[in-house]
Amino acid sequence: MKKILALVALAVLYLAHTGCTTVPETGVTGAGDEAQAIYLFQRERYTDAAQAYGELARQSDGPTRLRYLLRQVAALARADRLAQAWQIYRAIEPDLESVPVALRVLTLAQLSLAERKPEQVLELLAQPLDATAPPELQAEYHSLRAGAFTMLGQRLENSRELVARGFYLLDPELQLQNQQAIWASLATLTERSLQQLRVAPPPDVLSGWMELVALAKKYQLRPQLLQQELARWRTDYPNHPVRPELLEGLMSRKQEDVTYPDHIALILPLSSRYARAAEAIRDGFLSAYYEHRPRQDQQIRIYDIGSDPTNVHAVYQRAVAAGAQFVVGPLSKEATDALAREGELPVPTLALNYTSAEDVPANLYQFSLSPEEEARQVAQRTWLDGHVYALALVPSGPWGERVFNAFRTRWEELGGTLLEHQRYNATDNDFSLPIKRLLDIDDSRRRYRRLHTLLKRNLKYTPRRRKDVDFVFIAAYPRQARQIRPQLKFFHAADLPVYATSHVFTGNLNREKDRDMDGLYFGDMPWVLAESRSHSGLRNDIEPYISSVGRSLQRLFALGIDAFNIIAALNPLRAYPYERFDGETGSLSLDERNRIHRQLTWVRFRSGQPVLIDESGQ
Repeated sequence: MKKILALVALAVLYLAHTGCTTVPETGVTGAGDEAQAIYLFQRERYTDAAQAYGELARQSDGPTRLRYLLRQVAALARADRLAQAWQIYRAIEPDLESVPVALRVLTLAQLSLAERKPEQVLELLAQPLDATAPPELQAEYHSLRAGAFTMLGQRLENSRELVARGFYLLDPELQLQNQQAIWASLATLTERSLQQLRVAPPPDVLSGWMELVALAKKYQLRPQLLQQELARWRTDYPNHPVRPELLEGLMSRKQEDVTYPDHIALILPLSSRYARAAEAIRDGFLSAYYEHRPRQDQQIRIYDIGSDPTNVHAVYQRAVAAGAQFVVGPLSKEATDALAREGELPVPTLALNYTSAEDVPANLYQFSLSPEEEARQVAQRTWLDGHVYALALVPSGPWGERVFNAFRTRWEELGGTLLEHQRYNATDNDFSLPIKRLLDIDDSRRRYRRLHTLLKRNLKYTPRRRKDVDFVFIAAYPRQARQIRPQLKFFHAADLPVYATSHVFTGNLNREKDRDMDGLYFGDMPWVLAESRSHSGLRNDIEPYISSVGRSLQRLFALGIDAFNIIAALNPLRAYPYERFDGETGSLSLDERNRIHRQLTWVRFRSGQPVLIDESGQ
């Protein structure tokens, strides 16, 4: 660490004198080759950039060669080729005294970021580069800091660094991409958080971004009011660097693009084994419809698909023939798959499940409270929290297998390592056997017995768990989770972070029972966490009118609310993929396959109650 601090100090001193503007001295065919390498690096074509810098290094000698090799190391680190990056760096490290220290610090920061050490990145880059440093290095400095803050879950600081990065981007295309990244980062914050965290007055650039995103959220479905507010915003921030393309995208929105259709059909299995789930969705959908204060000529027609998913074809055609301009449903995966195989659909359709079909109609949208999606979000959250080595404990059976496979696939895609997983019988009360196997407690006991047999005397013995793990992922419902968490503590894993999907929480506060889960992290939807949030949104307005099934199946009731509310937002979400819709089931976004994804709100049990851990974005 002393070496790191010394490098930081040297970087500042060096840049004060040189500005890090060294140009190739010998052996390079032309400045255009280096410009091409910079171009590739800035456009995140890191493998190509590494190759380009490697070729430049082969054509050079002396300090110029070393400088190009450092840039190659940075590109390889960004391309997730860490072993090769470190091999080159260590080979040239003894000779780096002649190379600008700032370049060495940036290279080490790239390696640290690739190794997911955000604190070390921020320590290396604690001091700003000298103002005379070239713009591409200034942009890289802020990009690295933004990446570190992302890993630390500090979204506002991430946005602040991206704003600073923008001042050093000269290419309009890169400027636009950077501004879309700023928007996407700030859009994950609620409208209320954006207002509360905006402390600097106009014309502060970051405050301008925060207010702009907040306005886009508030008036997302009211384009005329949005245009009025944008004119006022422009007056408050006359020199804001926002790209014209972004403002034009906001100003050009029309009411007809965000208007609810006159006739909406809702297709649900109301007379099947999914009847209660269908009723909860229906009640949530109608609650949102009436809260919206519909026009007199606007209507909702509800169709029962029954228990046979193949009925979807006939019911869907009947709804369209009756005049439906938009269809919501079906609910089951089988019916959604059947509908997806129809080819082009006559009207836009929002299925309440994900299809497994690869080739789907262009106007078929998919929205689901998928447990697999939640498991993938657990993987992403734990990765951003800086963890690498995971254990997993899941129930036997199809549900546990689906959740486990989704978590494992996403975890390994991110670069994490799954050290061990165990399955448990969900009907049991004692989960000590799979937990001991998971934590290698039995291995500890075996070592004790071998020593006892060898030495032939009594030994003081305390069972020990494995020490090579960062966290435990559990898939469980409340009854199991309330027992698994204490048993993990009993087997010496009290200090191990435990993450889960929303299924561990009933949705109703029960401090006495849920106290056993204290310390456990999970993600859930704003509707369920209304009692834990400072702002409970729509729930306060319609609380007296929530049906009994809507109270017992809260998450499905919220799905029904969002299934109606998001209809008008689909066009802007499709046109501007960096935008989000703040729903009751989460912060919603639309991907290129027309799948709606939910960003959950993360909480931690404390004294038997879910407590927010990141509402502020800090």
